Amino acid sequence: MRIINSKILNRKKVIIALGVIFVLIFLIVLFSLYIAKRDVRDWVDIHLLGKNISEKDVSTINLNTDKTNQIHVYGKYIALLNDKAVTLYNSYGEKVTSIDVNINTAIFDSSSKYLAIAEKGGKEITLLLDKNYLWSATCEGDILQIHVNQNGYAAVVSTDVNHKSIVTLYNSSGKKLFTSYFASTRIVDASISHDNKYIAIGELDSSVAVIASKVKVISVDNAQNDPENTIINTYDIESERLITNVEYQAGGQIVCVYDNGASVIKNGENKEIIKIENDNITHISNNFKNNLIYIEEQSEGLFKVSSNIHIINTSNGQDTIYKLDDISKGIYTNENVMAINVGTDMYFINTGGWLIKKYTANQEISNVKMSESLAVIIYRDKIEIVDF
Repeated sequence: MRIINSKILNRKKVIIALGVIFVLIFLIVLFSLYIAKRDVRDWVDIHLLGKNISEKDVSTINLNTDKTNQIHVYGKYIALLNDKAVTLYNSYGEKVTSIDVNINTAIFDSSSKYLAIAEKGGKEITLLLDKNYLWSATCEGDILQIHVNQNGYAAVVSTDVNHKSIVTLYNSSGKKLFTSYFASTRIVDASISHDNKYIAIGELDSSVAVIASKVKVISVDNAQNDPENTIINTYDIESERLITNVEYQAGGQIVCVYDNGASVIKNGENKEIIKIENDNITHISNNFKNNLIYIEEQSEGLFKVSSNIHIINTSNGQDTIYKLDDISKGIYTNENVMAINVGTDMYFINTGGWLIKKYTANQEISNVKMSESLAVIIYRDKIEIVDF
């Protein structure tokens, strides 16, 4: 009897070992196919990893349609401004706090846990950190733009009767560090370096026969101590290009977007990344950690068009492609996450070109705000929250 039991036990051990080996082989094959095959990856994402979500899976904030609701997302919070108060909600749609501000019609900008709010065409700016009020300031001129970096330094672009553009920089405590004046050029965008030492500005000069685009770099130290040498670098852009956006990325490189392409400024050289020469390329963005994104639409037959989302690493030029069997209606980016809108579906992709989540709405998606932690789909009467 003891010999029979021993044989049965050994047989069970062999069966268990074979089962474990089979499972390991299956997982290895599945993982290899997941990496190599898009259709397998889509099936695993949907059926095994549960990355597909819809309205029933997310939290909601109901909006008062009798008020003008101004909405922004930063860090882990959703900011809702109306009646000169910012109400903050968490990713569950729960009210966290309310902060009074002297702002009616807002301009927002955010980075990491910081949120800057300013009065559009006014003079007031306020900075929040997480759910806390930090400071407010009254700016010179009428505010056109605001820009904040991940350290809480805030740049304000304004205008007055004597200057087309004025740039004022505040540190994270609200101390004004300097103000620079530009008599004849309009600043279209600005970005503060990650080490707080420089500001890159994209400007248009309409005082010449052909509108000229330039990228200028302001030294924060020089602006405070040597105002005659505030501008330490100027990059003239080709005459047929109009600059629309500048963004400091890690390593001190500046990624520039134009109406017909993009370039990266690094080590004193302005190198082209992409030039738009046809209508196939749409939706360029440089607000994606150490990357530039653009969408290329491709015709795959008489009635089929797909979208290739190119993720270009701005340090080494590597191009990662995420393919969608649909036409993109818009792209939204923030640090490590981008969202691609294809109508009633929203795809959330990371910097490696991998799907994080796919959200399916019950109606057309047209208004999206997002941070590196969550996104909100905004409708007339409600907000739907997608948490990463």
